[in-house]
Amino acid sequence: MSSKEIDRQLLHIYIEGNCSTDQLLQIKEYLTDEAYRESLHQFMQDEWELLSNAEFPALPGMPEQYAKFRFYLARRNKGITHEKVPVQGVRVRRMQVIAAAAAAVLLLIAGSWLWRAFVNRQPKELAAKELYFHNEPGHRTTVLLPDSTRVYLGAASTLRFKQATDGDRLVILEGQAYFEVQHDEHRPFTVTTGSITTVDLGTAFNIRYYPGDLNIEVAVTSGKVQVLHKGEKQLAVLEPGKRLAYDTLTQQYGVTALANADLAGAWRKGLLTFNRQSLKEVTDELQRYYGVRFQYTNPSAENILITTVLDNKSLEDALDIVTLTAGVPFTRQGTLIVLK
Repeated sequence: MSSKEIDRQLLHIYIEGNCSTDQLLQIKEYLTDEAYRESLHQFMQDEWELLSNAEFPALPGMPEQYAKFRFYLARRNKGITHEKVPVQGVRVRRMQVIAAAAAAVLLLIAGSWLWRAFVNRQPKELAAKELYFHNEPGHRTTVLLPDSTRVYLGAASTLRFKQATDGDRLVILEGQAYFEVQHDEHRPFTVTTGSITTVDLGTAFNIRYYPGDLNIEVAVTSGKVQVLHKGEKQLAVLEPGKRLAYDTLTQQYGVTALANADLAGAWRKGLLTFNRQSLKEVTDELQRYYGVRFQYTNPSAENILITTVLDNKSLEDALDIVTLTAGVPFTRQGTLIVLK
């Protein structure tokens, strides 16, 4: 059986009590599917290492908790389901206290009583909290917000979500994300990216703006969105197949038709398209997407224009296609790609 990787950020969100019901279903799968066992065990070990330098107050019942946790692991490894837990004679040193603290957290994760209690919470209790999501380069995730909006968060991207007291749903995005919004005319869904605010009017759309990018881009695949400057001046109302590009330097913008509306947000399915873009723009995208670094020995090569499509290609295949198209040789040293 092949192993599966857990979403560590999702586990932290759960421990903090910020999960939606659908996110809790994913947590339940982590705990019941043996394919996640190795990844979950590594997460536990890594958390213990982080806790090893932390200061903990004296807490009652730590010896018993630690004993229960150790016995729980031993029982799971041996396939034993029913035995009494020995708790006598446990000597607690500093590391054991730390492990016990981690154990208490993990026992909460596994506890069905907490599961039931959280699922039965009122939406207002959850809505009052701010959620934070971040992807490092080379990583992409799918996020289900408490309002059931699905977000495909791109590599090297950060998203913050908060539901205001009046019910408005507020998102701050840095990077790239594709939104499938659960529309509610009584609770507006707005995304702020730099000086541009995008207001959902019942739609699916893609937004892109990385630090250093010249343009903020908004593209719609279904429904429509309202695009505002600094939350006030309306720039456009975009319908399916339309794309707005806002120049952050000149504060000028333009609306164009997409050759293929399905390509907006196609990166979430592993499809990267480049149309007469500079090699530097292409490698910047690959750098985020695959989590590697590019270095040019000939700066003039950065301006070579290329057009290509990468459809679920491995890093090796992507490098071959891009460099052959550009006519630029390369060498690879681990995560460093040197273009000559």
